[in-house]
Amino acid sequence: MMRSLWIGAAVAALVTALCIVTIDQPIARWLATRETYPDVWNQAIAVLEYPLGIEPWKWSGICVLCAASLATLLVPRLRSYAAVILIVTLTHLLSRNASLWVKTLTGRYRPGQWIKHGGGETFWHDGAFSFPSGHVLLFGSIVVPIAIVYPRARPLLALVAFVIIARVAVNAHFISDVIGGLAVVAAFTALSALLVRRALPSQTLPASLR
Repeated sequence: MMRSLWIGAAVAALVTALCIVTIDQPIARWLATRETYPDVWNQAIAVLEYPLGIEPWKWSGICVLCAASLATLLVPRLRSYAAVILIVTLTHLLSRNASLWVKTLTGRYRPGQWIKHGGGETFWHDGAFSFPSGHVLLFGSIVVPIAIVYPRARPLLALVAFVIIARVAVNAHFISDVIGGLAVVAAFTALSALLVRRALPSQTLPASLR
């Protein structure tokens, strides 16, 4: 499982790089000339942020995950859920930090900002925070670990696909921003799974992690 995740992260990173130098800017310009009904997409995303714990308080999801992790470690009858909860929590925490630091370091314009400033280089601008997509990191860091540990939950990946389409459709992100977000989530999920597998007794791990 972890090998597949690392390979997926590497492939997504390669696709991200290719998108940066090929289709990012043409697609952003094309979308800027189309009516994509941004209010509809943004309202749908806003609704989904509530069960994720972003609204009404952006730290509520993290608090719930940390509390659940402690509960599964301390309460014997919940121990069978410890692995998946810990993987989700670690992936989400790492992704939230990446969202903050990588966005700041890369300083990438959002497509709308880039067009407004007349084109040119998309990276290394003060006050620009587009790469990678924070929404893909937020939703992906919850859904992807669950889908990996529990294959029957893989239909939930459609939620991540919707977020990707929504953020590109409203011209809030370049294609490479959302694919880059997937690369980060896949890498952090693999790292978190590796750490949890080494930390917990094998008998408490789901079959997909043994």
